[in-house]
Amino acid sequence: MQALSALQTHAAAAEGLQRSVCTDTKAHQLARLIRQYYDAELSKVGLRITQYRLLMEVLAHGPVRPCDLAETMSLSPSTLTRTLKPLISTGWVDLGPGADGRTRSVRITAAGRSKCAEGVPHWSVAQAKVHQLIGGRNVSALHALIGECLMRISAVG
Repeated sequence: MQALSALQTHAAAAEGLQRSVCTDTKAHQLARLIRQYYDAELSKVGLRITQYRLLMEVLAHGPVRPCDLAETMSLSPSTLTRTLKPLISTGWVDLGPGADGRTRSVRITAAGRSKCAEGVPHWSVAQAKVHQLIGGRNVSALHALIGECLMRISAVG
């Protein structure tokens, strides 16, 4: 019985150590905390940061094929579909026929353009708050480090 208890204690300690040094866990924790600030501010206009990013991407590059949009935003097709559904149902984006008739195309609507404009000041407030909390020098270092990591990891895969 004592051996089992010692083994369980060791396993729990190892799991705690693994979690504390796991790069995925640390990156996820930071992203989650940052996302909370953006979501809290954008919720004032009925958006989440994921929806706002998607609207802004379609505004900047639409009409765009869903597969191209997913790739540009580093989203899986299923995540893109889940994020698009409420934007389609609110009338902020439209999913219609593509250029060749065999594909689909995501387009922003007039209501979507208006929602983007409504979201900009709230995104700016969240951005400023996150930058204030992290610190200007740390934000610059974080952006540079993330850019380098993305480049290194992308080059392998």
